[in-house]
Amino acid sequence: MSQPYALEFRGEIIEGLDRAAVKARFGQVFKVTGPALDRLFAGGSVVIKRNLSREDAMRHQAALLRLGVKVYVTGGPPPVAAATAAAKPQPAAAAPAAAVAAPPPAARPANEATDDAGGLQTLPFEFTGSGYEFFRIWIVNLLLTVLTLGIYSAWAKVRTNRYFYGSTRLDDSSFEYLAKPIPILKGRLIAVAVLILFGVSDSISPIFGAVIGIAFLFFIPWAVQRSLMFRNRMSAYRNVRCDFAGSYWDAFKVMILWPLAGVLTLGLAMPWAFYKQQRYVIENSRYGSSPFEFSAGASPYYMTFLFTLLIMIVGAVVLGGINALLALVGLGSGTAVGFSPFMLIAALLPLLLYALVFAYFRARLINVKFNHSTLPPNVSFHANFEVLSYMRLVLVNTLGIVVTLGLFYPWAKVRSARYTAEHVYVLAEGGLDGFVTEEQQRVSAIGEEVGEMFDLGIGL
Repeated sequence: MSQPYALEFRGEIIEGLDRAAVKARFGQVFKVTGPALDRLFAGGSVVIKRNLSREDAMRHQAALLRLGVKVYVTGGPPPVAAATAAAKPQPAAAAPAAAVAAPPPAARPANEATDDAGGLQTLPFEFTGSGYEFFRIWIVNLLLTVLTLGIYSAWAKVRTNRYFYGSTRLDDSSFEYLAKPIPILKGRLIAVAVLILFGVSDSISPIFGAVIGIAFLFFIPWAVQRSLMFRNRMSAYRNVRCDFAGSYWDAFKVMILWPLAGVLTLGLAMPWAFYKQQRYVIENSRYGSSPFEFSAGASPYYMTFLFTLLIMIVGAVVLGGINALLALVGLGSGTAVGFSPFMLIAALLPLLLYALVFAYFRARLINVKFNHSTLPPNVSFHANFEVLSYMRLVLVNTLGIVVTLGLFYPWAKVRSARYTAEHVYVLAEGGLDGFVTEEQQRVSAIGEEVGEMFDLGIGL
């Protein structure tokens, strides 16, 4: 056995999960209830297992990752802090017998899949594209789209999606984008016609403009529903297409009614609108004939909005104080002393605040989305987007695009895709092979009819 590791639990859970639900599930699995369970989650440090080899820790981590608790691995050469944990039950009054944690998935080799004795595999995504490769595709797409007055944009979208789908791998298999340009072009021509009609309706007649405006509200949910249906049906993994089963009425509620409620309540219902939109998209998505499930409630969305608002308020106060101080000492305008490093700092601070707010909001929502999504019976997802690292990504991408007048865009898009692949992974009991094979057989037996749905380029 290699040098021993100890497993230390501090009452923490994975970010984005519901604490009460994790605690209840923990108690059910390990047969711990009442005061004993409360003490484990009280926040104190508890060593729940000693003398584990690193190999045993990795096997337990892969097998029980979905439990939702966070454990730290101490000891060994050197101590390792972890993102997630799990445990095996001990006899009645004892703490769980084996809970493990290892370096976060993003720190592991891209191809690593940890296989427990129970058959649970941790499967990371991998993005193999490069900025230079995509730049060559992007620059040709841009030039041809301009030369054809936008007509080539449908072909440009197909080329771009096929590159990114094909460069994204899971369990040694790439994704496929199966759409053809003509249906996309048809959808875009319809969308352009509707937008033109909406834009000129007021000049024809105020009454006609009001009628078109109301009709446009009913058009938006239809466009979203058809776009999601088209996108999913044109996406495939191992020859199994995805699908989307959301209804128009549900799309109308999440795209019109709930956002309207958010406006009427001065933003109080807006987190609920985000929550309902996310649930609509995930629970109506299918891989073959298997529907996804979404277990999150509305509370993570309200907490995300609340902390985002607090960051904005504190940031605005700090920026206002700095600008007032610079003006007080005569550095605000630069007329008296010329350029000053303080002026540069003051100019960059709003960009830093934007990056922090955007990174926190996006990272939190992405973690909530993946950490609560499952594909029954044996597939689940996990994301560990980190605010500071994602903030650096946003800053570099934004500055790169601004400084290069847009030419850095291909590298920014590739960097974003690679970051996502490094921070999202799949957990599959028994691996994906059995699940995918069964889905292939089921879809083949049912048969598949895929029409040419309009793709209007509108998504959630």
